[in-house]
Amino acid sequence: MPLATHYRTARLALRPVAVADEAEVVVGVGDLAVSGWLAVVPHPYTAADFRYFLTEIAVPGETFAIEDASGFAGIISLVDGVLGYWLHPRAQGRGYATEAGLCLVSAHCAASDAPLISGYFEGNTRSANVLRKLGFRETGRDVKHCRARGTDLPHVVVELTREGLV
Repeated sequence: MPLATHYRTARLALRPVAVADEAEVVVGVGDLAVSGWLAVVPHPYTAADFRYFLTEIAVPGETFAIEDASGFAGIISLVDGVLGYWLHPRAQGRGYATEAGLCLVSAHCAASDAPLISGYFEGNTRSANVLRKLGFRETGRDVKHCRARGTDLPHVVVELTREGLV
């Protein structure tokens, strides 16, 4: 279910990913400290990876660039009921993932009763805290492949129902 293509929060703009984002995406998600917590992102991350992402994956209304007063800050998506996100290292620790996540979760819940799912690799306390703040609750554990690290890792599965919305 696509959402709107643009959103504004108190500090952020959520907009479609654009060609002009290439350099910042390559640097941001190209940092193993970022991509090492994501399942499908390769490392190293190249301009060709970005172009594939832009043309084949990043659907307006499902995938958003996060922008703050300084420019590109990360990516957030809500695709088929699954919430995913990452922040550029320069934008981490400012509450942006929670703010952008609340925006998309609220838009989803206004349009649908369907629950949302997400997850994080064990040890990713920042992502665990974001999802907890958004109202997600653990529903299981599994093992998921981390492409950037080239290994399978313990993974926590979380769900958010309308009743759990913060």
